[in-house]
Amino acid sequence: MRVALYLRLSDEDIDKLDKYQFSESIKNQEVMLRNYAIDNNWEIVGVYQDEDYSGADRDRPNFNKMIKECEIGNVDIVLVKTQARFARDIELIDKYVHNKFYEWNVRFITYLEKIDNSKKETKKTSQITSMVDEWYIEDTSINIRETLKAKRENGEFTGSFAPYGYKKEINNKNHLIVDNTVSHIVKNIYLDYLNGKSLTKIANNLNQENVLSPLEYKKSTGSKLQIPFDKNIENYTFLKQNGFYKVFISYINKERKTIKNNTIYQQIINYDNHFNITLVNYSKDKIDLFYTNSNSIIEDSLESSDWKKITIGNTLPPTLTYIAIHIKELQFSQSLFFNFDIQIKNNSQHQIYYFNFLYPNQIRFHIIIRKRYNWSIQTIKKILTNEFYIGNLVQFKSTHVSYKNHTLIHNDESKWIRASNTHEAIIEKSIWNQVQQKLNRKARSTKTGDIHPLSQKIFCMECEKKFMKSGRKHNGYGYFCCSDKLNKWENCHNKKYLKEVEIEGFLLEKINILIQTFLDQNEIMKLQKDNKEKSSTIDEEYQFLLNKLQEKDSYFIKIYEDYMNGFLNDSEFLLLKQKYNDNIDKIKSRISSIENKIQYISKKKNENQNVSLCLKQIDPLFIEKFIYRIYIGTYNQSNNSRKIKIEWNFKEE
Repeated sequence: MRVALYLRLSDEDIDKLDKYQFSESIKNQEVMLRNYAIDNNWEIVGVYQDEDYSGADRDRPNFNKMIKECEIGNVDIVLVKTQARFARDIELIDKYVHNKFYEWNVRFITYLEKIDNSKKETKKTSQITSMVDEWYIEDTSINIRETLKAKRENGEFTGSFAPYGYKKEINNKNHLIVDNTVSHIVKNIYLDYLNGKSLTKIANNLNQENVLSPLEYKKSTGSKLQIPFDKNIENYTFLKQNGFYKVFISYINKERKTIKNNTIYQQIINYDNHFNITLVNYSKDKIDLFYTNSNSIIEDSLESSDWKKITIGNTLPPTLTYIAIHIKELQFSQSLFFNFDIQIKNNSQHQIYYFNFLYPNQIRFHIIIRKRYNWSIQTIKKILTNEFYIGNLVQFKSTHVSYKNHTLIHNDESKWIRASNTHEAIIEKSIWNQVQQKLNRKARSTKTGDIHPLSQKIFCMECEKKFMKSGRKHNGYGYFCCSDKLNKWENCHNKKYLKEVEIEGFLLEKINILIQTFLDQNEIMKLQKDNKEKSSTIDEEYQFLLNKLQEKDSYFIKIYEDYMNGFLNDSEFLLLKQKYNDNIDKIKSRISSIENKIQYISKKKNENQNVSLCLKQIDPLFIEKFIYRIYIGTYNQSNNSRKIKIEWNFKEE
């Protein structure tokens, strides 16, 4: 008889030390069921386990794999510790235990309750048990919902994970405190947007500076955040969807002999200009990597002109055909690795890209491919519109249909639960309000990714339509004109163009008068203090990352010892090792970026001791701070003038 063992552990069952290690509870379940199967002379054909999944969850990956094996006739018995491990959903129990398993000739047996669907006398026990289990889930769900509602109304944070820029207080998980490691990045995002950078440019700059995206940052700090590749890592055999990916390739020498001067060739099929591949890291002391544009492989020719060495940061050319991995020396039980960042872009033809190894010489590489989560427009916008950053909690924006249906639904704004001043703000309310006004105006960016500081600010005094920016004329000046021009002046006679330099000069004069009148020495000191705080947060992040490097080294030593002592198998060790390498790469890259920034700040420190009390050019921050709208009147040819009215963001006395 062929038996499949099913094991399940949910969050409420046990607190685990490490989500990647099998918990003792899971191990105990497996030992118990294995011994029972052996005692009955059953052949174990599969062990399926799901951790961190509820018994009411119908999307458990290994549960569904086991069901598929039962359906195609590869399993005779499903053995579980208790029926609740199989499911706490009465519909699932009825569907499989009392219907489909009969149809597929599969016995269902529980170790503790002695339920056996081949024995009619246990059917009522199964049905009563499933009913009690479902009541338990339903009651638990109701209690949790009511508890969470009370906490939200009381101004307590109930999310599983703190928003980017914050972390949960150690002694009070319902209270948020500022995460000084990344809070300055949030501040910079707000300031960059007010300074005229578009959402796209802000995201691109963060990616270029190797700043970890919120998802990747959470993973680097050891968070148990479940992002798609964690619960069910997809080991792609090929790639074709546009996007960013990380490829981890590793090998452990288990041959009980030293591998020396061995070369393996990796072929890239259909490699073209829609595909970017960059080397992120590799075992420099154990391997060298080469590539060639040649269509044929000549062994032992890595020193020839056809082969070029690959170094970290190299983006490989579109004409690439093969990669060679030359193993210098690898002793028994030693491992090697190399990691690539991959971008697939504009793949409208859905070309397929493979990683194929040729001439393996009994060397079998372990390959993991997962998506890389970068900064995106949506991420930047979410940060810019989130009231968390001004000290408010806005919760219950979404919920699940029920404890049995995990489909996410977005609640109407009237159902949101809002509490003010619940935690320390990262962004001043005045800055947050300016950002919301600018977002609501939907200002368009230029080709450079910058937003003109006067975009969506200038209006026609005659028809109240917006003035639009015109291209530069032959004399090099930019112009503004009423947008009724698009209607061939059907509704407005304010046809005269206004030079960009003229309106900017006019505004500079008016703003500088305000600055001279109202901006006192305290304001200047505040600006200098803000700059000092920004430098301090960068130093804090730098020290945090250095400490993180030391922690990661200790972590790797521990998992390596566990592997050598037999506590981890090859697959588990390689997965943990690749996760370690990925985190180390990102931390080192960010450290390098911060070191450059610290040098720049140090260089400019003496240059910025005095803040000028006079603007020399249009500053987006001052425009947002002072000006609500500008109205341009009709040009008066007789006296060569036109009216300009400024609506300030404050009342004029």
